[in-house]
Order: sequence, then structure tokens, then C-alpha cells
Amino acid sequence: MKTVFKILLFLAVFCGIYWFVFYQTPEQKTFARELSLAQSGNVQAAVRTAEFFKRGEGVKQDGAQAAEWYRKAALAGDAGAAYELAELYITGDILPKDEAEALVYLRVAAQADEPRAQRELARFYEEGLGGMEPHQGEALLWRFLAAQNGDAESALALEKAQKDQPELYAQIRALEEDLAAAREGSASARIRAGLAYRRGSYVLQNNEEAARLFTLAWEENKLGQAAYELSEMYRSGAGVEQNAVKAAELMGQAAQLAYPAAQYALGEEAYKDDPPRYQDAFAWFSNAAAGGYINAQYMTGFMLMQGQGTERSVPLAVKFFRDAAEHGHTAAQYVLGQIYVKGLGVAADKKAGEEWLSRAAQNGSTDAQALLDALH
Repeated sequence: MKTVFKILLFLAVFCGIYWFVFYQTPEQKTFARELSLAQSGNVQAAVRTAEFFKRGEGVKQDGAQAAEWYRKAALAGDAGAAYELAELYITGDILPKDEAEALVYLRVAAQADEPRAQRELARFYEEGLGGMEPHQGEALLWRFLAAQNGDAESALALEKAQKDQPELYAQIRALEEDLAAAREGSASARIRAGLAYRRGSYVLQNNEEAARLFTLAWEENKLGQAAYELSEMYRSGAGVEQNAVKAAELMGQAAQLAYPAAQYALGEEAYKDDPPRYQDAFAWFSNAAAGGYINAQYMTGFMLMQGQGTERSVPLAVKFFRDAAEHGHTAAQYVLGQIYVKGLGVAADKKAGEEWLSRAAQNGSTDAQALLDALH
């Protein structure tokens, strides 16, 4: 009897140990299956594994492990995982709160059109979280993008901004529309959006994004302005690696496509060369002037007045000076005033001269003001 009892006791203990060691709940079995899939590289399984660790279902709750699996999925391109990882750092429930780290993943997810991340990124810009200064323009842009992707909270925020900040709202709306058109391949929209990011007037300056948009406008649309803007960025190393050869190549291509600013830049380069290449400079300046470039109109007039790279012609010089002066070029207004007051190559006309000098003085020319004072 004792032997039978011992056998039964042994079996009971053995079964208890077996149950404890080997039995798994349905949640544990599901977790083990998802973990195995995640370890083999399945991105969706990695997200589900992170969720098990986050909730403590089928496994002990572990914030570090949840973050690790969300991170792996995010690096594989899952925008939702990047957002969930950011939320772990924002809430600080199972991980130490870290808004700066959250910001990294919010940006990744927002750029991939995850509306929750776009809404949260807008809030970060509104409140200046994650180590950033508040920036209402950038916040509003992300509100636009989130609303487009169905976020109701952002749609309400836009309605309020339209009433409270109409000018900013209009500017950001225009940029958002340009970004949408740029994605569809519009060359002009790519240029406008690129310039908005380059200048940083209403949104944060973003030279990398500007360079990307200009590159698309150049490589796909062959716009001279795109080549010019890219040339300037390669010259200074803004948003791209500095490359003087690439900058010169792009500037030349922009000029050949008759983009006036590029033609002027090549004219200025030739004029300042040692020794100056006056004929090349005049050719580029006069081409840019024909395209309406004000600085080129002034320089064409100046070279005609001096007989540099071309025959001297005061009447033609006056024409180009006048073109520039009428568009607000201060130096051209001052020179034109001198020409008429002193009768330099034309019949003297004190009244006309004083009018141009007055306009130059109003635009800040101290020399024009001094000459006006001397005339009275």
C-alpha cells in the first residue's frame, strides 16, 4: 500500500512539474508563435510581439522589449510601429519618458503619412516639445497633412487657425497645395515648395528637402531655375555636399536654358575675373537684361556707359539704366540722376535728374542725398 501511495505521490508531483514547466496558456502559445515569426524577419509579427510585451499578454510586461520590437519594425518601414514607439516615450508608462527620442520616431512616421504621428508632431511644434522651439507654421503644415489623412482633431485645429491666423493659414495652405502638386510631378510646384523650405519664411528652413525638390525639378523637368537653385546649394554646401565642379556645371546649364539669374551670375564671374573677360560679361549681362533681370539691366547700362566689352553708347546705357531704375534699382536711379543733372552724354535735364536722385535717396542712397543737398 505504501508503495502504491509513493507511486501516486510521485506521479502527482511529476504531473505538477510537467504542468508548470510545459503547459502554456493560449496567450503564451500565441506570443511564442509571433515571437518565432518576428525572429525570422516578419515585420507584422514584430509589431504584434511588441504589443504583447507592451500589454504583458502571454509574457511579462517589458517596455524595453516592446520598444526593441517596435524599433525593428519601424526600421523595416512600418510607420505605425514608429508611431507606437514614439508613444511609449511620450507616455512614459513602461519606458522612461523621453520626448526628444519620441520626436525622432514621430518624424519618421509622419513623413510616411501616418496621421496620428502627423497630429502628434503638430502638437510638438505647437508646444515646443522634444527640445524644439515652438513653430506655428510648421505645426500648421502637419495639421494640414494629418487632416488630409483623416484626422478629425487636426481638421478642427485648421478651422480655428483660419479664423485666428488667416495670413499664416493662407501661406501654409499654399505650401501644402504645392507639396501635393509636387508629388504629382508639377515642376513649378516643386520649385515653389523648394524655395519655401530654402527660405524658411513660414516653415522651418529645410535645405535637404529643398535640394530634393530642386533635384526632381531639374532631373525630371529640366527647369533652368531648378539648375540655378541647385548650383547655389552645391556652391555653399547647403543641404548637399559642397561641390564646386557640380555647382559650375549646373550654373552653365541654367544659363544655357536662358534663366536670367544664372546668366547674370556667369556675367558677374567674367567681369570679376583677373583679367576681366569683358566681352563674355557683356554678353551674359545683356542676355539676362533681356530676360528682365534688374541687376543685369544696370550692369549692361554700366558697361555701355564705359565701353567695356562693347562700343560705348550713352543713349543705350540710359535705356538700360532707366529699365532698372523704374523697377526700383537704387544705384541705377542714382546714376540716371547724375547723367541728367550733369548732362553726361545727353542733354542736361535738372528736373528729371533731381526726380531720379530723390527716388534713390528715398531708397537709402546717401550719395544721392548729398548730391541733392549740393544742388540746393
